[in-house]
Amino acid sequence: MSPTIKMTSPVNLFFREAQATMTCDSLSTDTARDKTDMEQGGVAEAAAQDKMQALGDQVAEVKEEMKMNVKRIIERGEKGLDLLDTAEKMKDEATAFSKTSQKVARAYWWKNAKLVVFIVVVVLIVVLIIILLATGVIPVSASGPAVTPTIKP
Repeated sequence: MSPTIKMTSPVNLFFREAQATMTCDSLSTDTARDKTDMEQGGVAEAAAQDKMQALGDQVAEVKEEMKMNVKRIIERGEKGLDLLDTAEKMKDEATAFSKTSQKVARAYWWKNAKLVVFIVVVVLIVVLIIILLATGVIPVSASGPAVTPTIKP
């Protein structure tokens, strides 16, 4: 009883070839033994059945392992797609962050420029007042009561 495998994918075709190769190899090496077994009373049929069963078990193990490998590859592909989506989102967020940071930097630059202009204007006004007071353009009143000159008789 050889196990029949109905597969259509490339991986399954690989299993078919492996099974055929293993069957041919085992048959060619065991032919001499089978002849001697037949001479000993027909024990060869039972041995052939055991060998076919062992071969079928090996094929089943390989098939299960390949199924697991294919599942892992599919999961890895899905994770890769998730990583691509995440990378695309991060790229978009980085672009938005860059634009926002430029706007904030520009706003603070204008705020700083306004502050510098305000300080310069205040300093100029103070310097102008000092100059006008020193030149006498702005009269300075004396502190204290006004002294009137006394006339001598």
